[in-house]
Amino acid sequence: MATTEIGKELRKLRIDNDERLLDMAGRLNKSAAFLSAIETGKKTPPTGFEELVANAYGLMEAAAVKLRSAADRSRKAFTIEAHSMLAKDTAGLLARKMDTLSDQDLKNILQVLRKEDAD
Repeated sequence: MATTEIGKELRKLRIDNDERLLDMAGRLNKSAAFLSAIETGKKTPPTGFEELVANAYGLMEAAAVKLRSAADRSRKAFTIEAHSMLAKDTAGLLARKMDTLSDQDLKNILQVLRKEDAD
């Protein structure tokens, strides 16, 4: 099975820190089998996994953003918790329309969301 985007980032982290899979597993308090399954796409990265890695390795913001993006690209599904009615309506509509939106529409949505992160 091919290496996922997050798998590439995890391997790069190990190489940069002169670690083996077992070393990273110990640092993250996860099994080597679990990490291997994440790397190869047999398991999707659980919610918060990228934050665990970023914190364990003290990643600077740019590296943490790259890791988050790699985790998102490696996920097969997403869970959104919406608490207000507007948030629920927005999340539901986005989920239904996601695969029919144009690339430009998706770029516009991404730009709005990234602006919110920067504020």
